[in-house]
Amino acid sequence: MSNLNTTISPNIYRNNWEDLPKELLVIIGKHLESRIDVFTFRAVSTSWRSAVSFSYRQNQSSLTLPPPINATAVLSPVTICRLEHQTQGVACLVKVVESTSGELRLRNPLSSDLPIRQYPGNNNNIRKSLNLLDFRLIELARGYRLNFTTIPTGSTITKAVLFYGCGILALFDSRELGYWGFGDENWTILSDEGTYYDDIMCYKNQFYVINNVGIVYWIDRSRNLVQYAPLLCGFGHLKNLVESAGHFYVVDSYLEEEEEAMFEEPRVGLCGRRTVNMKVYRLDEEWGTWVDVDSLGNRVFVLGKDVCFSVSVDDFPSCQGNCIYFLDPVLEFVNVRRTIKRFVGRVFRFDNRSIKMVECFPTYKRLFSPSMNNLPLSISA
Repeated sequence: MSNLNTTISPNIYRNNWEDLPKELLVIIGKHLESRIDVFTFRAVSTSWRSAVSFSYRQNQSSLTLPPPINATAVLSPVTICRLEHQTQGVACLVKVVESTSGELRLRNPLSSDLPIRQYPGNNNNIRKSLNLLDFRLIELARGYRLNFTTIPTGSTITKAVLFYGCGILALFDSRELGYWGFGDENWTILSDEGTYYDDIMCYKNQFYVINNVGIVYWIDRSRNLVQYAPLLCGFGHLKNLVESAGHFYVVDSYLEEEEEAMFEEPRVGLCGRRTVNMKVYRLDEEWGTWVDVDSLGNRVFVLGKDVCFSVSVDDFPSCQGNCIYFLDPVLEFVNVRRTIKRFVGRVFRFDNRSIKMVECFPTYKRLFSPSMNNLPLSISA
């Protein structure tokens, strides 16, 4: 057998895949779960491309969200991917989102709407679309976002997930937890009065939420909240849930005091409660205890607005690990009557526990801003 293996070219295996009968390719195509899968499938060869239609898109029905939202929206999948150039050998993180018109767009993994071309340091020669014959997209994580087609007149939603295909679990800007079953006349508030929630996550096909004092709850199919882990006793102001290498983590962010935020230096022109420190805890599920984490090793946490996730920098050459990327909300004063709220990408480094803007560190910025030629904005067949 060993002699046989040495005489067979690896290309033979590839050719066998490319030469599969079209009727079998059609059957496989019907089981593709996302548009990312479809585009990757079509990029294999001409025969694979002809087996699945470019017009494929998942059904995205317009949702009429009742009070307290009062708006129409589309629940769209969000896919975090590693974007690799087939020949240049460079890679970066991108978020692929689907517009209400069905177009797949490449976005900043941290924010909801910032295109990747707006990263500092990107090449200015930008193509309109990405051809997967030239690039590879490797899926790393999935989430959802609500694309509003009308402006909400009531509360807004800060994060949403699809709950077992029958409804939406959402965190409101009031930090309440709500559920809306498709077609329901009202939202069901799952929060107890006076309890506020910071983040929600799907972990191993189960849904979990964490409140502001550090209690993690499992949400069962009947939408009951069952305490999943002991009290964290984290004294930070904002908690995020992250899955990393199959483990359950909490990132506890400490914000500056409100007085410090309000009286920032006038020359800066910004105010807001910036993050001043972070602590990370891993749940030991066997013993039911929280373990303090003092290093992420080669891992990186990204606390995105749509989905929080983790990656290994081993898959991103020349990028720095052992850090957390996140967004800080700030207010920019244009004049005494007008204030603009925006978000600034920052990085927390475990080695010296410093927090700086991402663009200040080339080895950190490179994870989102590679030197690729003709970096695209959307995906084509």
